Amino acid sequence: ESLWRRKTNSVFAFMNLSYKNMVFLELTGRNDWSSTLPPEANSYFYPSASLSFVLSDAFHFSDSWMNFCKVRMGAAQTASDCAPYETYFQYNSFMVNGMQAVTFPQPIPPTGLKPQRVNSYEAGLSTEMLKGKIECDFTYYYKFSFDQIVPGLPIPTSSGASSVKINNGEMSNQGIELTLSGVVLERKDQRMKIGFNLTRNRNKVISLGEEGTQLVIGDLWGLNGPAQILQAGDDYGTISGYDYIRDENGNPILNDEGTKYLITDTRVPIGNASPKFLWGLNGTWTYRNLTVSALIDSKIGGDIYCGTYVISMQTGQSPETLLERDGGGLPYTDPDGNVSNTGVILEGVHQDGTVNTEVVHYYYKYMPNYGGWGKFLSTPGIIEDTWIKLREVAVIYNIPRKYITRMKFVQEIGISFVCRDVGYIYSSVPDKINPEGINGSGNAQGFEWASLPGCRSYSFGIKARF
Repeated sequence: ESLWRRKTNSVFAFMNLSYKNMVFLELTGRNDWSSTLPPEANSYFYPSASLSFVLSDAFHFSDSWMNFCKVRMGAAQTASDCAPYETYFQYNSFMVNGMQAVTFPQPIPPTGLKPQRVNSYEAGLSTEMLKGKIECDFTYYYKFSFDQIVPGLPIPTSSGASSVKINNGEMSNQGIELTLSGVVLERKDQRMKIGFNLTRNRNKVISLGEEGTQLVIGDLWGLNGPAQILQAGDDYGTISGYDYIRDENGNPILNDEGTKYLITDTRVPIGNASPKFLWGLNGTWTYRNLTVSALIDSKIGGDIYCGTYVISMQTGQSPETLLERDGGGLPYTDPDGNVSNTGVILEGVHQDGTVNTEVVHYYYKYMPNYGGWGKFLSTPGIIEDTWIKLREVAVIYNIPRKYITRMKFVQEIGISFVCRDVGYIYSSVPDKINPEGINGSGNAQGFEWASLPGCRSYSFGIKARF
């Protein structure tokens, strides 16, 4: 059990200005004093400003097909302190052969600790057309994070410690957000509206400070598998692992027997977990007292290391491994002289550059060369994680008022049925492995191992208003 204490005092001010109800300016400023920072840096100020211009009012769009149009832009800085006692430097003491010894704290805390800051910029456009039947909103944003506290940055143990905590990490973040909705059917007793949204985000690691070159934020099986490693200049989400050694033409190199690929000594970038973009589609149809709605969402692009797939290929549990086992391979002669169609030729070249033509048992295709726990190839486990999912279907029926008039104390009764996580319309992950079964929900993404299958849920409800 532990007890942490911190104290933060703040002053906040804002000002809103408008001109003819068309131009709006908002200014804010805040200053914090935090007990977790050193006295020389415990006071920090961060402002923001936003400006919007309603074009439809300025140029009288209301009489045309464009009913509303507004452009907006803003800039802001945010700042935050750290956890309590980050600045404390305390030696760790212990006994060795009856004598007291001390070591540096792990990790070594930063000197001259400062607040973490983020500069953010945003611009956008909002429109309504055809008397509100079509709505569109677009946003572009950019964020630059600096003076970031990076914990556990590895350093040579000869320094007396294995890691250090720095206060000068830098990262950029930019992306777009788009929402579009429209009424596609509108009659006396029924209405249908469809909405679409799309987002794309890119993070880039700019600097890990002068003290370190890389930071491991997550891994699978420690040094015996892939990891997510941050390095200056890389996109955030890079997955590193043991890769093929290739020749100048990009061909993987095998040993002389044609049974095993040569792999890198250290982990290198082999994929990235960040999706190309996310999108969603929702629709609502109303007929009198009946409402039916559905939601589809999707992730396009981005990689995962699929540990379940790798192990199932190694152990022969994946349907893909049946090809050669069922006699669909090449003719192969075993050491006893028996011939069977269980052979394969591993694609690649030998170290002298000649193309591999050795027919070997299919074991060599799956067991040592598909990865798994240990210093094996990680690349075959990198799978594109693209999926489209019917996320939700809901049916709601409000009982007509005339059927409940006798119950004078009841104003409204609604009956609903909802099905969540209905199923995948498409998934690029093989063998029906859960494409959303990612290990953990923190900074490290892109690792799947022994994930549980998706679970569909049903709910039935009655809502009454008295």
